[in-house]
Amino acid sequence: MTVPAMRRAGHTMHVATALANPLTLAIALPAAAVFLGGSGDPAGPHPHLALVGLVDLRAAGALLVGALPVIAVLRRRPPHIPDRLYAWTYVALLAAVAVAMVL
Repeated sequence: MTVPAMRRAGHTMHVATALANPLTLAIALPAAAVFLGGSGDPAGPHPHLALVGLVDLRAAGALLVGALPVIAVLRRRPPHIPDRLYAWTYVALLAAVAVAMVL
């Protein structure tokens, strides 16, 4: 809810989304600690899975290795996205997440 609040305060989408990440950290760190420390063995008969809590380390590593080149390229040449399009895309993403959670 930080992005809509900052939009109402008059910030652009670029600024609102950039400032929302550090604000979300206060919620994400304790939640991640609980999630990673969670008990249970979802792997069951698959002992070859490298899990920390419920996180597959090999999948997380693959995502990171695939994302790093994209991050490097986009930091040097970020695409110009009009603020209005950025705002509507953000709303569409929130709606898609809400639909996925309901289904």
